[in-house]
Amino acid sequence: MSIVRYKNKKTGLVSIYESTSNYDPINKTSRPKRKYLGTEDPVTHELIPSSGKRGRKPKSSTTAKSVPIGAAVASQSAEPAEAAPAQDALLKEREDLKAENRRLRDENLALRKALEAIQALAGSAISSDK
Repeated sequence: MSIVRYKNKKTGLVSIYESTSNYDPINKTSRPKRKYLGTEDPVTHELIPSSGKRGRKPKSSTTAKSVPIGAAVASQSAEPAEAAPAQDALLKEREDLKAENRRLRDENLALRKALEAIQALAGSAISSDK
């Protein structure tokens, strides 16, 4: 069992592996089996161990903010009074967007019907010319 260091030429990072030799009877040679240990600190040249888990770390679904208890209670009591005008503005904006969406859908439908009529006329004009 030995320690092997690999340097990535692009990034300059050094990865450290634990290597054990295993005999391969098919090729009749020794093949290394490596286990990733971590990376090397570029300044102190010490091993920075890996977490031991493979793959990417999962994103944390809850991110807690550290807020003093008194401040949290005060902000909760003041929040509804400040949120009402903002909520009304958002509801009005939502209704405006729904109305615009309906108008654009109707306009799109009318344009599609006009395009189909033009294509039908063009198709009949081409077939009558032949």
